[in-house]
Amino acid sequence: MSLIAAITGIINDKESDSVLLDVGGFTLRIFVPIVDQIGLIKGETTTLFTHLVVREDDLQIYGFSTTRSRSLFESLITVNGVGPKVGLSILSSISTTTLVDSIASGDVLSLSKAQGVGKRTAERIIVELRSKLQIENSIIPSSEITQTLGSDPALSWLVSLGLSQIEARQALSLESNDQLSTEERVRLALQRMGKT
Repeated sequence: MSLIAAITGIINDKESDSVLLDVGGFTLRIFVPIVDQIGLIKGETTTLFTHLVVREDDLQIYGFSTTRSRSLFESLITVNGVGPKVGLSILSSISTTTLVDSIASGDVLSLSKAQGVGKRTAERIIVELRSKLQIENSIIPSSEITQTLGSDPALSWLVSLGLSQIEARQALSLESNDQLSTEERVRLALQRMGKT
């Protein structure tokens, strides 16, 4: 949890990825996703729910219109390779609801539309956040995840082992023998992926 939970001030100006907020005699630059900037009007008082990033030579504040957006941002930046700028880019290009749905369903394409997010990063986000992501005190139900995988037990097994749906489907699509057992299909798929 960030030291500064929220900041209230007057919108001085808006920039492409940030707002300037007048607070008690000084102005803060707060990085805000584009979707959260839409409702902010210059000259009006607003409250932003914030996350403070401390670096050796810099302090950066990231602000969000809801605690849900902030919580999702904080989850995103725990993923290896996803820093605050990439987290901001993701939340600027996709709504929080769509983002949670994309993570739950393993939708790499939707996630990789954000600037700075490639296929590998999108897959990492899905693998690392799907099981532990909490939004508004509710965990994405594992039944929702299972439903998105269809009825293929080998695919479900591979995803439960940490592969993305894309990787699992590609490994399984190379099979030429439909008479193999689920265990054999999984073993061969893992061999192809270099996991055994």
